[in-house]
Amino acid sequence: MKNLVSLAFILFVVIKSHGQERGQEHMLEDLSSLVGNWDVQVEVRLSAQGPWDTSVAKSTIRKTVGAKIVEEDLTGSRVNRPFTIKCLLATNNQTLKYQRIFVDSEHGTLIDFDGNKSGNDFIFDKEWTYANQSKVKLRVVYKLISANEFIVENMRMPEGSSSWDVTGRMRYIRIR
Repeated sequence: MKNLVSLAFILFVVIKSHGQERGQEHMLEDLSSLVGNWDVQVEVRLSAQGPWDTSVAKSTIRKTVGAKIVEEDLTGSRVNRPFTIKCLLATNNQTLKYQRIFVDSEHGTLIDFDGNKSGNDFIFDKEWTYANQSKVKLRVVYKLISANEFIVENMRMPEGSSSWDVTGRMRYIRIR
């Protein structure tokens, strides 16, 4: 009887593990539509009432690390200065959540997000604590429009607020 219980447990772990691997592979495939070379129209602002700064950028998105990560390199300008972004997208095979790590040349801080898919959108959230201990919720939404276009919106919700403030919008158009 003890051997039968042990065998059942081992089979459960193997089946669950295989299901998670298949789930992770399916999730990674969802991110594949982002792979390519892109022209990017950028709109950003520093505060809810602040003026919008518009510019253009170029982005290359590719699979890397054995095709387990989708990596973006974006180059452009912000407020008339050179600006670069590095972004990594992956899936957590334990939680089956999407993951996003972001850094830009303006700040140099790595920001990690957890996310989910809702329809054609990928929604990444992060609660950020500033040095003064105030908190803000950060959200990044990837909106898939077509195979040749998507939008990334950056938002924040300050502590005590109940609405999102859009601070950036980038429209990606595939370079053919």
